[in-house]
Amino acid sequence: MTDSRTGVLARPVRGVKAYSRQTFGACVPTFGIVELDFEPLPEGVAASCEFACTAQPEPEPEYEKALVQGVMRELAGEGTEDPEGRRGGPVSARVVVRALKWHWVDSCEMVFVRLGALAVREALACVEEEREPRPIATRVRLFF
Repeated sequence: MTDSRTGVLARPVRGVKAYSRQTFGACVPTFGIVELDFEPLPEGVAASCEFACTAQPEPEPEYEKALVQGVMRELAGEGTEDPEGRRGGPVSARVVVRALKWHWVDSCEMVFVRLGALAVREALACVEEEREPRPIATRVRLFF
């Protein structure tokens, strides 16, 4: 998965896609789509997250901030109430957001926190299992 001495991502993982389906007929906002690239960083360089896209249908700072929060929290391996969250030492990676799509009614910040975390888990699994990313299609749970 990572180099145990440095906590650095061992190789690039590009095109990690996570999608949370809409819940039709319910009052729970669960829609979101993200695509992220993960790049290794030199030892000692802190993890970062940057945007190389414009959110659709238009920029939404709260959702962008929530995505970064989910990514950085999961890379740190701490501070998550998610029982399935990754545990372990921090992993340093440069994360580039390639796509972020949301819906006026059916999206909320927590969806993007969770999609960010799921994307990190998929990227680390790709490195560990020496494979390309698989699309993540889910319906994000807002509560445990």
